[in-house]
Amino acid sequence: MLFLIWELLLLLNSAAIGFAERVELFWDIGRLNISRDGYNTWDSICVNNAVPIPPVHVTQGDVLVLNVRNSLDVPTAVHAHGIYHNYTDYYDGAEMVTECGIPPGENFTYIIDTTTQAGDLWIHGHVHSQLTDGFRTPFIIHEKVKPTTYDKDEVLYFEDWNERTFEDMVAIDAKLKLANIPPLYRTMLINGVNANTSKSLHFEPRKRYRLRIMSLSTSSWIKFRMPGHTMHVISKDGVEAVPMEVDGLDLGPGQRVSIIVTAHDTTEFNYMYNVTLYANFIPLYPGLMPRHYSGLIEYQKNAPLASIPTVDD
Repeated sequence: MLFLIWELLLLLNSAAIGFAERVELFWDIGRLNISRDGYNTWDSICVNNAVPIPPVHVTQGDVLVLNVRNSLDVPTAVHAHGIYHNYTDYYDGAEMVTECGIPPGENFTYIIDTTTQAGDLWIHGHVHSQLTDGFRTPFIIHEKVKPTTYDKDEVLYFEDWNERTFEDMVAIDAKLKLANIPPLYRTMLINGVNANTSKSLHFEPRKRYRLRIMSLSTSSWIKFRMPGHTMHVISKDGVEAVPMEVDGLDLGPGQRVSIIVTAHDTTEFNYMYNVTLYANFIPLYPGLMPRHYSGLIEYQKNAPLASIPTVDD
């Protein structure tokens, strides 16, 4: 009875503040035999028989109702990374810590109130290696009042990715007597696809862009730079920060940073952003670790690339 009363109070409180919406999603968690990196095909975890899992967007004060069906052959659980879950820890999704997990073939509904939080969070599986096998996506809680002015809002998220499932990679490492070293991730995904085939960032002159830079990696770190542009950090891990100018970002697994970037005045040149996937606890493998990627910042189709001096990380 107390549980039902508390759920009713949550819903009434959220609805009363700014007429919040009830955002309801239906997720059927399974596996899909597919090539995420463009090279290797294996059974990635999927939602509703599709990958990548679509990012979740709500507005602060909304109630996210996430109806989950477990079509895996093992238990699963869903963790909203960054949500405080004050008095609702039974929705935290940490298997065998705050819940028992959802058995195969069963359903569970998570109710997530966003009245007191906003910013860049993410949702991922919290059972064994399910996060590593693809069960992860951004969870953006948009502020009712912007922390600063900007014209456009973009999410740029990075994942370390491998050529086999996590369990298969652990077995390979064990044979090589590398049991104390996490698997070496051989590639990176940007916004859910191979980093070498990701879509361009489209900039318009003098526009201000909020870029939500997110590392959804398992154990690799991410370095991010935008040569020729100035970045101002405005939030870190979903918490507003005093604006600070930086020339690059260094993100550990699960870390998120929102930056403001003002586009140049003309469309004369296009630019590149640079991303490095690395892990200091893994020996250097030429061509494999670290891995370097670039993405296009497009002002005008077919415009020449600006000549920017290389910066040594």
